Parts: sequence; C-alpha cells; structure tokens
Amino acid sequence: MKRVFLLCVAILLIAEIVLWGAGGYFWELVAGVQLFFLAFNLLEALLPSLISKESPAGYKGTAMGVYSTSQFLGVAIGGALGGWVDGFFDSQTVFLLGALLAMLWLLVASTMSEPPYVSSLRVEVPDGVVVDSALQARLLSASGVHQALVVPEERSVYIKIDSKVTNRFEIEQLIKGV
Repeated sequence: MKRVFLLCVAILLIAEIVLWGAGGYFWELVAGVQLFFLAFNLLEALLPSLISKESPAGYKGTAMGVYSTSQFLGVAIGGALGGWVDGFFDSQTVFLLGALLAMLWLLVASTMSEPPYVSSLRVEVPDGVVVDSALQARLLSASGVHQALVVPEERSVYIKIDSKVTNRFEIEQLIKGV
C-alpha cells in the first residue's frame, strides 16, 4: 500500500510540473489534467483504506469523520490559497506551488512505515460471557490479534486481526471460551 501511495503522490507531482510548464499548449494541459486526476482518483480510494487500517480498534468511525472533515477543510483552504496566489501572481505560480507542496508531501510520505494488513471486526459477546479486561487480555494474547477493545455497555468487542493467521470464527470461539 505504501508503494502505491508514494506512486500516486509522485504522479501528482509530475502532473503539477506538466501543468506548470504547459502554458497555453492544449495537449500538455490535457496530459497534466489526466495525470492529476489519475493520481487524485487513486488517492481518493486509497486514503480511506489507509485511515481504516491505522485507526485504533473501535475508533474507525471517528477517524473517518476527522478524515472527511479534513478533506472539506483542505478544499476550502486550498481553493482560497490558490485563488489568492492566482490573484497576486498567475496560474503558473499556482501549479509551481502545487508542485512544491507535492514534493514536500512525497518527502514526508516516504518516511511512513508500511501499514499493517489487518481486518476490523465487531463481534457481539454472547450472554453468559463476562465482558471485562480479562476477556480483552485473552483476545490480545491470541495469535493474529493486533488490537482489541472491549465495550461492556454494548456487549461487544472491536478487534483488528491478521486474517492470514486467524478468522472471525476462531475469535468467536475464543470469546465463548471454547
């Protein structure tokens, strides 16, 4: 996932450079816009998955809400900043600034670690099973379990597992104490 993410940011950087140098050349503008939206659409699909994998068990909804809010704030601030730069300079400067930001993003993103390949599950705890920290400890000690959050009020467990090592059925059996 990290390689695809870095590739998308690199394509975005290339698109900004192409658009910066395009001037009034129609086909260069078309190529730049095509590259930009190729990277944009891939990132649009990739980022929610990355957020989901990185968010703590039980907080995926919160993380996705923060992500969505950040998207809209980014569009608002980016649009205003782009308009301001275009007003004081020209459209080529907007693309140059975009290229510089994409280069900075690429440098920062290259330091990120590969996200874990985990699946998120919500498992209801059956009646008769005590929902406490001992259950959480038992789950965390199981092979393939990366995170577990026990929510007594919901009688449920939010858990992140490596699906190559364990599966939902095994987790349900572990919760039942079988």
